[in-house]
Amino acid sequence: MRMTNNIMVNNLKRNISRNMYQMSKLDNMLSTGKRINKPSDDPTGIVDSLRLSSRLKETAQYQENVADAKSWLESTDSSLGSLNSVLNRIYELSVKSANGTLSHEDRATINEEVTQLKNEVITIANASHGDRYLFGGKNTTKEPYLNGAWDPDLSNAELKYEIGVGITVPVNVTAEAVFQVGTPQDLLGTIQQIIDHLDADDTTSLGGTDLDNLKQNIDTVLSARSQIGARVNRLEMSADRLTELNINLTSLKEDVEGIDPAKVILDMKNQENVYQAALAVGARIIQPTLVDFMR
Repeated sequence: MRMTNNIMVNNLKRNISRNMYQMSKLDNMLSTGKRINKPSDDPTGIVDSLRLSSRLKETAQYQENVADAKSWLESTDSSLGSLNSVLNRIYELSVKSANGTLSHEDRATINEEVTQLKNEVITIANASHGDRYLFGGKNTTKEPYLNGAWDPDLSNAELKYEIGVGITVPVNVTAEAVFQVGTPQDLLGTIQQIIDHLDADDTTSLGGTDLDNLKQNIDTVLSARSQIGARVNRLEMSADRLTELNINLTSLKEDVEGIDPAKVILDMKNQENVYQAALAVGARIIQPTLVDFMR
């Protein structure tokens, strides 16, 4: 094959263009910190990268769900803690009022405090987390206790958060479970009986059935707090697991599409040297003119 000057010039231009493309590619890798910036860079690797990206987004959503669920449970536990304190105070006052030596005026004073404590229990029954009511089951947009009565449409369903594929955790305790709505041990009903017996100076009931019922109510609240604590512990373990999973997935994604900056810089320097050498050789190829061939 006859090698003409035109062929050599075209080959030179093609090789220099290829070299510039490689330098541009390496420069883009350094700029983005990624080995894969478009599917053609690594068709197989891009599939793994997209799959890992999807897993990372999924994990991030589960982490957000865990955080929201834990926040809801902590608000519930705080409300139950306040409720427990109120009930213990009512229990103390009931024991005191059962003393036969107290006068009617003394019990009237106790009655006034118990009435205020009942109002506080109602406030706790309508406790909210943000703009959602804690003890309304799935019906979180409506006050559970309104106008002196429980909502007739009160929901007793569990409110669940998904914290993993097919894994859910209930985050609420219902009014039925805590306040024993609709049962003989109805909490607000128990407190109202104490108020009525204080007004009637019924020390027998105050020292007997009232204390027994109130003790059951307190045990129920403590049991609910125990359930909340167990769920919080599970969520904390799930949060640790998801954090570790996120770190592992991020590391795998970096292995797939990441770069070794030192190696890329070295490759870039080598390409620059090749480019400079190609220009130097090209200058010698293009330099001859017709006059040079006529000498």
